[in-house]
Amino acid sequence: MLTKILYFFAFLSFLSSSPSHAQDEPGTGRVTVFSEDGANFTLYLNGESKNTTPTTRVVVENVTEVPVSFRIVFENGSIPQLTKNGIRQGKDCLYVVHKNKKGQYALKAGGCSDGEPETEGFVQSGTQPTKPIVGTTISAPGQLSATYKEDIISINDGRQLTVKKVRVNGLTYPRIIFTALTGATISVKYDNGIESYSAESPMQYEVKDFKNNNAYFTLTVDEGGPAKTWYVKLKNNNGFDLKIE
Repeated sequence: MLTKILYFFAFLSFLSSSPSHAQDEPGTGRVTVFSEDGANFTLYLNGESKNTTPTTRVVVENVTEVPVSFRIVFENGSIPQLTKNGIRQGKDCLYVVHKNKKGQYALKAGGCSDGEPETEGFVQSGTQPTKPIVGTTISAPGQLSATYKEDIISINDGRQLTVKKVRVNGLTYPRIIFTALTGATISVKYDNGIESYSAESPMQYEVKDFKNNNAYFTLTVDEGGPAKTWYVKLKNNNGFDLKIE
């Protein structure tokens, strides 16, 4: 009889504890891994490769697992790979690849959130206007990212910047002119690794090496920390300034 009573109370305890446990589950969400110093890497999340080409940022959607395991394999083979286990404590989680005090690469949690409520349209903050995507529902992302296509930079929070090629005197080196997003830190780094530049927007930069008159570069925009940093790949053309507004 005593045994039956003990089983009964154990069952009641299970029922009372289960709902609160379920409420702690973050549900399906997003995991973003970002390289603080721009080191390219491949992300293995729970043993599965999430990007085919090494990059500085990987965003994984529809993550259902709560315990997550990371393996970071760097494009630079001299950097040891990283492994780390973590727990998702929100729907939108950021993890940062950085150098610790010993100068070694490590992975740290950048924070988790349940995301902001969805809003109709988009209102741009600051003094520089950008173009909203009309007629769509946009939720605030935990990690900014961007794509470039047909002279438009599209940021994943709904903003769009226009890239204009303006013909200039062919005797001058091409310039990069960035007038949007006043106060953001704009960095330019050419693929050859020799020429780079960084300044606060609005900024203007003239190519120094003639080899880069027709060359690809990475434009990185820091709007306030790793979660608000995005980048795109662009190209100079001899005889044209590149205006981003």
